[in-house]
Amino acid sequence: MAYPRKITHSRGVSYEFTYRVDGRMVRRRYPTRASALDAMADVRLQIRAGTHLAPVEAKTTLTAYARLWTAGLQVAPATNVYYQLCLRRHILPALGTMPVGALRRSDIIAFVATLCGKGLAASTVDSTYTVLAMVLRSATYDRLIPASPCYKIKLPPLPQRRLTVFTPEQVRAILQAARPAYRAALATAAGTGLRQGELLGVRLPRINLLRRELAVEEQCLTPAPGMPYITNRLKTAASRRVVPLPRFVVEAIRVHIDNYPTGPEQALFINPHGGLWRRGAFNDSVWKPTLVRAGLQTDYGMHALRHTYASSLISEGLHAKVIQARLGHKSIVETMDTYGHLFPDQNEETANAIDRLFGDDTAAPIESSRSATNESLRIIEQ
Repeated sequence: MAYPRKITHSRGVSYEFTYRVDGRMVRRRYPTRASALDAMADVRLQIRAGTHLAPVEAKTTLTAYARLWTAGLQVAPATNVYYQLCLRRHILPALGTMPVGALRRSDIIAFVATLCGKGLAASTVDSTYTVLAMVLRSATYDRLIPASPCYKIKLPPLPQRRLTVFTPEQVRAILQAARPAYRAALATAAGTGLRQGELLGVRLPRINLLRRELAVEEQCLTPAPGMPYITNRLKTAASRRVVPLPRFVVEAIRVHIDNYPTGPEQALFINPHGGLWRRGAFNDSVWKPTLVRAGLQTDYGMHALRHTYASSLISEGLHAKVIQARLGHKSIVETMDTYGHLFPDQNEETANAIDRLFGDDTAAPIESSRSATNESLRIIEQ
């Protein structure tokens, strides 16, 4: 980095210095030599600290960077579609023309306030902000900005999550109301807690009726454009698991195998045309009509069967780690965040457990100590 050189031009005199950073040549001009020397000192400190960025990078607009960000995402197609929807519908119309380096925390606060002012649900505001924060965090990794402006942004409180759980009687009513061709699918959902994509992607080779096990190795995905397909790419690594089958599920699957053909890639549960189910089509053609025949509200999603499965295991006293494994949760934190309120507090059991360990051994010393204290007080009073 050379010292500033004097440049004479039509508007007078300025001082310029150049330097290279991240493979780019940067040129800066200042009206006085003193201001140029001060700027050089700041640049040297930033380069040594690893915080200096090429000024041209910060001029990239949020729209241009978001396009690169979405193109390089390694996520499920449906997740990619949702991210792009958040960008196209809310983020880019408000902030897209601004350079990434010009975004300030105050801009993010105003953006969140605008979303709330539109009357959007708190969950929509939260998810939209999360996408924006991911984009700007990525911009810091790419050294477009030194730090993300998404810092300590206050969001509207999310409503308390309410789980829909069926009673045993309601589950039996659902299975009895199901059409014969779809009874095994709903019985499997109720008896294993599979996610809907995992359920619709069950393949015949993954079922072992003798050992009463179902191996979750694939799921059925439904892209926005295109046909549903089976993939071995599951939600998380923990989603790949073996689930034990209750006897009523084994019997339902055995009847289904004897009476109905399999579909593409030996998919067990197929639509009337012999193809894979779209989730929306399954909900409209199978799930909701079954709820109507069972006398239940149709606003219950199929995920209620998964919640019912988890709550049933909890009520029967199974350990939280076992429930985590059965549901295919990535961590015990996810299981406890979702279902922790269903576990009994076990206050009395806790006290009794400590009593059994320490109660008998410490009762005598405590009594002796109390007698000694009373004796000491008596002597003092005398």
